[in-house]
Amino acid sequence: MPPPDRSDPAAPLRRDVRTLGHLLGETLIEQEGRAFFDLEERIRALAKRGRNATGDAREEARSGLREAFRVLDVEGAERVVRAFAHYFQLVNLAEQHHRVRRGHEHDRAGEIEPGSLAALSRVLAHQVPRPELEALLAAASIELVFTAHPTEAQRRTVLDKHRAIAELLEQRDRAAPSPAEERELRRALREEVTTLWQTDEIRHERPRVGDEVKNVLFYLEEVLYPLVPRTYAHLEDAIGVAYGAAGVAVPPLLRFGSWVGADMDGNPNVTPEVAIDTAMAHAARAVALHLREVQRLGARLSQSTRRIGVTAELRASLERDRAAHPERADDVEARTQDEPYRRKLRWIEAKLAATRAAFVAARASGGRSTTLLFGYPAPEQLVEDLLVIERSLAANAGEHAGLSHVRALARQVQVFGFHLAKLDVRVPAAWVRESARAAPHEGPGMRAMQALATMQRRATPRSGESFILSMTRGHEDLVAALHLARSAGLVRDEDGVASASIVPLFETLDDLERCPRELERAFGDAEYARYLALRGRRQEVMLGYSDSNKDAGILASSFAVYRAQRALADVARRHQVTLTFFHGRGGSIGRGGGPSRRAIESLPPGTLEGRFKLTEQGEVLSWKYLLPPLAERNLDLTTSGVLRASLAGAALPETELTEYEAAFARAAEESLVAYRALVRAPRFPEYFAQCTPIEEIGALPLGSRPPRRTGAATIDDLRAIPWVFAWNQSRQMVPGWFGAGRGLGALLRERGVAYVRRMRERWPFFATTLDAIASALAIADMRIGAEYASLVEDRALARATFRSIALDHGRAVRAVRTILDRADLLAHEPTLARSIALRNPYVDPMSFAQVDLLRRKRALVRAGEPVPPSLERAILLTINGIAAGLRNTG
Repeated sequence: MPPPDRSDPAAPLRRDVRTLGHLLGETLIEQEGRAFFDLEERIRALAKRGRNATGDAREEARSGLREAFRVLDVEGAERVVRAFAHYFQLVNLAEQHHRVRRGHEHDRAGEIEPGSLAALSRVLAHQVPRPELEALLAAASIELVFTAHPTEAQRRTVLDKHRAIAELLEQRDRAAPSPAEERELRRALREEVTTLWQTDEIRHERPRVGDEVKNVLFYLEEVLYPLVPRTYAHLEDAIGVAYGAAGVAVPPLLRFGSWVGADMDGNPNVTPEVAIDTAMAHAARAVALHLREVQRLGARLSQSTRRIGVTAELRASLERDRAAHPERADDVEARTQDEPYRRKLRWIEAKLAATRAAFVAARASGGRSTTLLFGYPAPEQLVEDLLVIERSLAANAGEHAGLSHVRALARQVQVFGFHLAKLDVRVPAAWVRESARAAPHEGPGMRAMQALATMQRRATPRSGESFILSMTRGHEDLVAALHLARSAGLVRDEDGVASASIVPLFETLDDLERCPRELERAFGDAEYARYLALRGRRQEVMLGYSDSNKDAGILASSFAVYRAQRALADVARRHQVTLTFFHGRGGSIGRGGGPSRRAIESLPPGTLEGRFKLTEQGEVLSWKYLLPPLAERNLDLTTSGVLRASLAGAALPETELTEYEAAFARAAEESLVAYRALVRAPRFPEYFAQCTPIEEIGALPLGSRPPRRTGAATIDDLRAIPWVFAWNQSRQMVPGWFGAGRGLGALLRERGVAYVRRMRERWPFFATTLDAIASALAIADMRIGAEYASLVEDRALARATFRSIALDHGRAVRAVRTILDRADLLAHEPTLARSIALRNPYVDPMSFAQVDLLRRKRALVRAGEPVPPSLERAILLTINGIAAGLRNTG
């Protein structure tokens, strides 16, 4: 293998893509024959010419693509689509691995990544007094919440194989392999690629909730649990560099949550019983993780009192263990003579084993509580036992003899407790209203609240806390939820207890505009005010990026979320309430997606204050967390970003910020008019249904939750996720940019180019929004979109609607280029631009195949003939492949 070209950072990526592409080609010849490989290569060449040629040559190539798929039978089309889809899976892996590689190169060169925890130390040292940082850390809370929204198009089996390929690429990079080692690595890669080709990438059945729980547990257990101590160590190092060796104590501010198994909104498969069972499973798994680490620690801490001393505190702790449980002492302490750390760890191991057994028994018996006569009632006691060992090691020359490992385990217990990830219970606010109106508070809303109480009682108090009300309409919903919480025993004034966090979720444009007034009314309600006092005057509010975008379009939605935060923060300050915003962002731009660091930087000033909660959804999980180095980087950037943004304060004078907000408000209004004129046109649902594979997406077994809220065949009932997914498949990508052409055009006319450019330079919110729109515009493709528009039976409807879409795309492209003062939309994002350029010629064949297969299916349906399962399957494969190619679903 030749040495990497340091002058061209992308050279190793191209090398990996070539290697994997060649291996796939060899696999196709071996598995499918030379004739099939030649067909695939001919289609690939046509797609490249269709991209690179101009005029008649381009149209000739595209006509060739249409004809190539028209003459193929369904089986042949399916095989071609699979070939391109597998290519994209391999390209995605190569790109992920390249991100890891680039991180290693920066580390070896001593370079500090902007926005990282290492970079944070410079900000602290030069701008932040130590007391200010200590106050921020004491109040900080960063929670990443994993959700099971149906946008992960890959099976877990396929993801496991992807990780194996990434590990082989990592081995290839570690050192220059010998020729024999290079041959062995290539052989191993070929084996993985071939096995991947022989593996079914489409699920035969929609995953069950339990399958989704297991998927999230994989990331929590295998990736994040080992990484968490490293993230905290990086933060502690950054603080030490800034303030000296003494440092600042870092509390467990970074934690994890999950909706998987507890999100009852629109998913009949998630029941109160499922939520309770998921909490019990989390508890048993968390304790099992700690037990495993304690066993490893016992093998490591072999210190003997013949060689080193221990603290009196540790000796006293051992005496208490023996005195409290003399019947167990001989078994527990066997073979630990003169090894006090191992002896203490054996006691810890025995207690953890008993604790886990109690959770397992309780789960198996239907969640009935069991009396814990021996074990840990709560993780705090386990932490204290570990701290006893930590203090003894620190006082007895243990700095380089296991102290860091004890501290790491203590940190893991602090973060993951006996709950692993805190479960948020989410229900429709309408359920809560109905249950509160019922005399004995019956109904699904009450049962969900009782499930939260049971989770806290039978598993651990930290198993669940937030009770989220989707589609919250007003303050009455919060008060209704409070009534249910009282009935469930979660709020008890006489005991000073309020262990449920009532969380309104504001999603539509109207709700976002109304929510400050509604929260003000809730805070002014005497009963709710008493509840807030019990909660330490803390309130969490969730903001929905997806449904607001579906309701209002990208500009109006983004600004509505921004303004809601500003106004809600003002309400909270007036009532002396500590507010935490929960950002319900999705993976795609149309659902608030994008780099977390930029999203954090663009939040309104004064709304963060160290408290940040964010959903990590769908394909985002595998993209951010499949490879441990990428997961570590994401945790570093998120933690650093929240702390840095919280310390920075207002970057702009209030008068300047207010002026920019007024200017953007006009653009948002214009955008909203254009967007609603499109999506509320009487026949628009007909266009959407026919020019996208929305019906087929509903049949794709991606997640356990149905794509529609109630099952009604209307756009209003359709969830935002399949809405975005369908538009992305058709390459029109309306949710990511539509309305921006008219809105940004109006902004430029009214304020002038120089003003708008200064506005972008000075205001992070505008810069981030503009960058997101630029990315969506670059990924969208109106030529391919026209192919999908040709599926609409009414040609006049197709022409008129697609013309509106294409015209605004052109306006938006021109406006963004003008503001950025660049001919290329992605000149500021060379990595993304390179990725799109690499992918487009390979995504195009799958798009042409999908259009052809949809046309065949619909012709059969119109003729009243049955649709063969092979045709349905081929269409689902195109959906899967395009999702992999665009690296973006919903």
